[in-house]
Amino acid sequence: MYTLLFKQELFFTIVPGFILFFVSLYIVRILSWRYLHLRDVPGPTGAAFGRFWLVRALASGSSAVKYLEVNKQYGPLARIGPNHLITSDPQTARRLLAVHSKYTRGPWYDCLRIDPERSTLVTERDTRKHNVLRHQMAPGYGGKGIADLELNVDARLREWISIIDRDWASRPGETKRFDIGRSIQYLTMDVISHLSFGEPLGFVKNQKDMHDFLKILESRLPVVEQFSVLTEFTSVLTRVSQIAFLKKWIIPSAKDKTGLGRILGISKNVVDRRVKEGIATKNDMLGSFLQHGVDKDQVESEITVSLFAGSDTTATAIRATLLHIITNPSVHSRLQSEIDLAWRRGRISDIVQTKEAVHELLYLQACIKEGLRIFPPITALRERVTPPQGDIINGHHIPGGVNVGLNMRGVLLNEVFGSDPEVFRPERWLESAPEDLQQMEKVQDLVFGHGFTRCLGISIAAMNLNKALVEVCIYDPKIKKVQSADRV
Repeated sequence: MYTLLFKQELFFTIVPGFILFFVSLYIVRILSWRYLHLRDVPGPTGAAFGRFWLVRALASGSSAVKYLEVNKQYGPLARIGPNHLITSDPQTARRLLAVHSKYTRGPWYDCLRIDPERSTLVTERDTRKHNVLRHQMAPGYGGKGIADLELNVDARLREWISIIDRDWASRPGETKRFDIGRSIQYLTMDVISHLSFGEPLGFVKNQKDMHDFLKILESRLPVVEQFSVLTEFTSVLTRVSQIAFLKKWIIPSAKDKTGLGRILGISKNVVDRRVKEGIATKNDMLGSFLQHGVDKDQVESEITVSLFAGSDTTATAIRATLLHIITNPSVHSRLQSEIDLAWRRGRISDIVQTKEAVHELLYLQACIKEGLRIFPPITALRERVTPPQGDIINGHHIPGGVNVGLNMRGVLLNEVFGSDPEVFRPERWLESAPEDLQQMEKVQDLVFGHGFTRCLGISIAAMNLNKALVEVCIYDPKIKKVQSADRV
């Protein structure tokens, strides 16, 4: 009996010890791997052992500033997580995004899916599938085949200016407060919806957030950003959404009355009607997608994504550029003078046309380039994964399967822009030597992406930027009427 008790006591003493030993060994091994496989890349303390730094950066609400600071402190390549790097080097960014790059889109993109079971052009990680979609959708996003493209944009601008003058312009003895930032977002939503569906959603006309689309989008964005780091939650959400009775509580539905679901519903109704009438009934973005073979269900998701992705980035670009112009008196004065002179000489139309702006308003073009450079519309990491064989980045050997994020704001503050890259100075685009200007433009162009992930809607975004900024500078229609008598 004594021997039996002794053996039992020995068993309950030694076995837990062995279990604790092997668990500890496993934890040490994991932590060692996390630290050792990227040990040569500098970064914040603790970043090698957990994603706390990334989570805190996103939770701060100023992640772009955090990314800029980390690259300034640790160099153009920094470690910000156990398997996460960030680069502010333009050449590295270009190589990651190149057409024949061996890098692929990382799990970061999964968090942007409206439906976890369906990818869109923005979220598709399979390179072959992405390129097929891109080929089908390029004509629509590029504006090719869209009837009266510029006339439709002009119509939205006229409505916007008219409503501002009617409802928001201050009069003698009456000062009105006008949130131009929000109103610009209403404008871009109506422009994109008009080009997508053939008619605006009515944000400008009603001067409100239709269907609470922006409200719900903005409230969910911080959560989505965290999912881009804590990718396990995205995986769990994908699995849970496959359970029928839970799906309706997680995934936006075309039957919803507000938010993304409501826009999905509008997209579905328009697509269904268009298919019933005949695919080629309208020459708009939706019609272009259908004509080029994009699946009906795919089109519903793509149109919804184009509404919030296209409108938000364009609105951000307009607002940021406008803010830098009006807070720099010398810049504002010079731009106003350029527009006034072109107007009086009859070189620009009532609503400036894109070709006119490009050829006659050179300082405006410099302001737009500088605005996009100093405040890029997209500052999210958009991580790429290193190829299986690994790669050499800034002298460091990086193994395969590592997430490399793009610090776009850091890229656009590169020394190629001179000794004052953090200063908003449009003149740099007009004064630089040809060889310097070429290098500047090569780097600045990365704001639109590169290779097969380069933005397809550049021409439409540029059109909106040129027109909106000119209209704001000639903010009062009465001024145009007075000046029109002086036109040469």
